[in-house]
Amino acid sequence: MTNEALMPSEVRRKVLSQHREIEQMLSELEAGIEQLAQGEAEASQVKRAAYALRGILELHMNFEETHMVPAIEESDGFGPERARHLHAEHEEQRRELDKDVDQIREASSDVDLATSVSRLAARLRNDIEEEE
Repeated sequence: MTNEALMPSEVRRKVLSQHREIEQMLSELEAGIEQLAQGEAEASQVKRAAYALRGILELHMNFEETHMVPAIEESDGFGPERARHLHAEHEEQRRELDKDVDQIREASSDVDLATSVSRLAARLRNDIEEEE
């Protein structure tokens, strides 16, 4: 990703596109759980998909911080406070993601893995809905 300034409409378009990609990855992760239950996938495959999703989420948050924060800060008198809020929200999301991925990594049964993936998916979908 480049650090050159983008028009706000382009930033919004890219953020929404990234959200769709994340939702697709969540659907694929959940499908992996279904395949695991049917004996058509290994737990390690599901776990690798969760790790990949975590990486994509980090890139997404970095994009928002690089391209949205400058526009937010300059939008009005409340911009700097909104930018601080976005950074604080991302810090909390990173902590929660790390916790979720740790639980996925440490899942000792298919049931534990499915529960952890479901929790992650529900939280991320909620985050996307609130953000949009």
